[in-house]
Amino acid sequence: MNGFDIFPLISFPVLIILVSGRVVFLKRKGISVSSGSGKRHKPAIFLYPAFLLILLLWLFELSKPVFHISFSFLPEVFAKPLIESDYMKIAGVLFSGFALGFLTLTLIHFKNSLRFGLDEKNLGKLITTGVFSVSRNPFFLSLGLYIAGIAFLRPNLFFIGFAVLAFTGIHFFILKEEKFMAKVYGGEYLEYRRKVRRYI
Repeated sequence: MNGFDIFPLISFPVLIILVSGRVVFLKRKGISVSSGSGKRHKPAIFLYPAFLLILLLWLFELSKPVFHISFSFLPEVFAKPLIESDYMKIAGVLFSGFALGFLTLTLIHFKNSLRFGLDEKNLGKLITTGVFSVSRNPFFLSLGLYIAGIAFLRPNLFFIGFAVLAFTGIHFFILKEEKFMAKVYGGEYLEYRRKVRRYI
């Protein structure tokens, strides 16, 4: 076991603490960060358990080298490293570390406007300054960079496949969110969208 094995397992709780800490901070200020609509589309109801199962498997695979677990739920072809390279692992640490730093800045620059879900009755102010002047979606960009970093640290078919699925899901959610933002913020958002790229 070395630092490259420990880093992913330590960095993920850091990510969770950053986000949940900001949520708690806003809730103490009386700001609801989640959608109050209660609407759930039928496909999403089935996707949530599948996503949770894959996430748990992802966490289990992250923890295996740290706790010297030889057992795997995955076929060997998915768990076997495609390449062994310290340079890739260093790149993984840099990507993930940068992502956590960028996420921290994003949460700060969100101020009181952090929201999860699309709810016209629970809108924050449109933020266009700070990291939002570089990327329209710095929160999702941070998550994408973090997941890519983990795939560099654990370059097997499972982690690479997880990264591809995550990027795809994030991208389609962003497309849906953009339509929502254009609807509720109108010309202000359209002008912002014209000036700032979707990712970077």
